[in-house]
Amino acid sequence: MTGENIFKKNMSEESPRWLHKITVAFTALFFFLLPLQTRFIIRAPIDHGVPYEYGTISVFLVEVIGWVVILLGLIRARRFQVPALSAGGSGFRFQALWLLPIFAFLSIAWAPDKVIALQASVRLLEGILLYVVISTKRVERARGEISREENKYGVRFLAALGMTEWWIFAFLIGAVIQAGLGIYQFLSQSSFASTVLGMALHDPRALGTSVVEFGQERWLRAYGGLPHPNVLGGYLVIALAVAIAMLEKLQTPQRFQRLGVKVLVPIFLAGIFFSFSRAAWIAAVVVIVYWSVRIWKKKNTPAMCHWLLVMIFLLFVTFSFRQLIVGRVSPQSSDRLEVKSRTERVSGLRESWEFVKKHPLIGVGIGNYTQAIKRDVRPGQPLYSYQPAHNVSLLIWVELGIVGLALWAATLYYILKRSKHVILMFCCFAVLLLADHYLWTLPFGILLFWPIFALSTTYKQETS
Repeated sequence: MTGENIFKKNMSEESPRWLHKITVAFTALFFFLLPLQTRFIIRAPIDHGVPYEYGTISVFLVEVIGWVVILLGLIRARRFQVPALSAGGSGFRFQALWLLPIFAFLSIAWAPDKVIALQASVRLLEGILLYVVISTKRVERARGEISREENKYGVRFLAALGMTEWWIFAFLIGAVIQAGLGIYQFLSQSSFASTVLGMALHDPRALGTSVVEFGQERWLRAYGGLPHPNVLGGYLVIALAVAIAMLEKLQTPQRFQRLGVKVLVPIFLAGIFFSFSRAAWIAAVVVIVYWSVRIWKKKNTPAMCHWLLVMIFLLFVTFSFRQLIVGRVSPQSSDRLEVKSRTERVSGLRESWEFVKKHPLIGVGIGNYTQAIKRDVRPGQPLYSYQPAHNVSLLIWVELGIVGLALWAATLYYILKRSKHVILMFCCFAVLLLADHYLWTLPFGILLFWPIFALSTTYKQETS
């Protein structure tokens, strides 16, 4: 055997081992560090001392880790013949996933700010690639193609815990840290800044800080390490849904794992509550209703006891801060901030509809909603006054037109159809998509939306 053949043989034997271990480590690291806001800023417009987020060019650390995961996944795809990535593949339905990012890149041509459009297109592509790579890995597990390799080279400490879904475990640990930080911020009414963690200082006395007003008092809402309390609330709702799905999956002998996940549920609910995000509250109620129906339908006594304890805890927290809740949700609330919030949301929806009528087919360009408003609707105003519409579907219609909206709907249908917990995931995300924009506009939202759907993907053997 020649030296070249020996080298190729050794590489073919060793590559699965190191490649699998690196893939496991980086994917777990990605889910754990997902909420980390550390980034390198390339361009940051500032007006009146306030940075203009939707005109900022930057690279987040978690984005870089995401691209490493994608690269490792594509390398693995050459070794395992997975239907989703093979030449025969699952046909047009899978290939249609690429039509949305392709059209997003095309929209750069007519976008006012082409650099922002390029950044938004790249982030959308990264999200979809992460969905493909992570769901492909789950397909490999379902087909049993790498089970022997995982048993041999798997992550030892997680195997000892009995956690087969170590990425979900990493995601939940990252989320509970954010929930704990948010709970601390609200109860202490203080926060701290950290350049390394990408966290800003939030002072409830300062204008621009998200607070709940009650009389003359200003209560700091929980931010965690994220840019806004609404984002924290949505993140924790998704973590709550994932935890409930894990409780359904874990078997009775896995009592320590089940106990750990059970402890996380009230922590997530407390973090959601202290974010005072109305959209997150509604989504959490939907998730709790789903969970309640599943528990009472199965008539599982330990699960019913856990549910009852969680409900008692939630009632206690709600009663303790009932006055703040009334000020936050009452339609008759006369608090200045609540009136301003409702006015801005209604105004944003009206502006969106005007743009839809002007650019119905192809939109104004991905990532360029606020730039289009500045150019065509309200020129000359402070940069911080330009905010995206709080509805993802309407926002996509404005930026990518009816063509992009149709591609988005087709993509969403495809991934929901392959989701194991389709009702839970749809109900959870539907509220957030209808009531806010960060799942489309912010890097964290994009990198949260697509990989979480990938974790819920199931493999179905295709038939001829």
